[in-house]
Order: sequence, then structure tokens, then C-alpha cells
Amino acid sequence: MRSPERIEHITQLLEQIWKKDSDMRFMQLVYVLQARFSQANDGMGAICDSKVDGFTRTGYDLFNVEDDQIECFLKEYLGEEAEG
Repeated sequence: MRSPERIEHITQLLEQIWKKDSDMRFMQLVYVLQARFSQANDGMGAICDSKVDGFTRTGYDLFNVEDDQIECFLKEYLGEEAEG
């Protein structure tokens, strides 16, 4: 069974990240973090679709990613933000 403590750990990390760019809407934040996670993991979960208009749309299916992987990624993301 997964530890319920992971929920608070992850939500606290999300809060820290979101407060750094508080003008961002929540779903924008989710999309940006999914994109960054995918990029950092060789395109994991990226789904690209080209439409008639010539634009490629990208979404992310990260359903099977474990919470500990996300927690680690969010910590690294915060570290990068602090450095940059």
C-alpha cells in the first residue's frame, strides 16, 4: 500500500512551484510539468497528433508513473528553478 504521506509531500512541492509563477492557471501548471517530466524522461508519455491545419498537438499520458518518480522530479524541478 502506498503511504498517504506522499500526498502532502507532492502537494507541498506543487504549491512551491505554483507560487513561483502564481499567474499561471492550474491546468497550465499541470501541462508544463507533464511536458518537462516527459522531456526529462526520453519523451515518456508524449502523444503527438498532426491535424489538417499543419499544427502538431502534444498531450501526455503519464497514468502509470509512480508517485515517487513525480516527487523526485518535482524536487529536481524546484532545484533547477532556484539555480536558474
